[in-house]
Amino acid sequence: MGWLMRNMKKMKNISGSISKAVFLLLALGLFGEVSAQDTLRTYGPRFGIDLARFLYIFADPSQIGAEASVDFEIYKNLFPVFEAGYNSMDDDKELFNYSSNGAYGRVGVDYNVLASKNRSLHHNITFGFRYGMSVFKHRSENIIIPGDYWGDYVPGPYENNLTGHWLEMVMGVKTEVLPNFFLGWSVRYKILLNPDMDPLMTPELIPGYGTGGESGIFGFSYSVFYKIPLIKK
Repeated sequence: MGWLMRNMKKMKNISGSISKAVFLLLALGLFGEVSAQDTLRTYGPRFGIDLARFLYIFADPSQIGAEASVDFEIYKNLFPVFEAGYNSMDDDKELFNYSSNGAYGRVGVDYNVLASKNRSLHHNITFGFRYGMSVFKHRSENIIIPGDYWGDYVPGPYENNLTGHWLEMVMGVKTEVLPNFFLGWSVRYKILLNPDMDPLMTPELIPGYGTGGESGIFGFSYSVFYKIPLIKK
């Protein structure tokens, strides 16, 4: 029960910090838009859902997860980005069963390199970076350690509550297919900052990152977005 209270407190602090940062950046963005309507091309926050996450249920082992994002043009072609989600998986192996589940968040910035003289065109080709953090629990049970002389050894279950940290380099494309509706994809290279977070059992899944045994991996997302036009042009 103690670890649950500590993790809830930790996630509450993370959520509070991110909420304050989002509010501050949105406020700054609104002031920036009012004073710089000749330079910005978007006029409100853009919310997205990663559709690729729902396909992970067909992976082996199967994963359950969801991810949402928000970005906002705070300065010409500069988009602060916030992403948050949840991941879980269960993997039944021959010698043990493994599970991992938890929440994660990312914060960063994208820069749009697609030049346009027409402010009514909102397509983006962006390059950016993220800092990611995941708070999760992984567990192994029904463990069997084969032994030829003394026979098989069956230890008790093992679990640990962990926090993962990583950096991402991101390249993405967003296309406005209908007014204020976008489709987009991104490719990411992720670098795990604390690969030795659990010296006894390598995480098979770090929510939001991927396989814990890899210090550098690629990721992909395919998302649908809706932009709320707070200020009309």
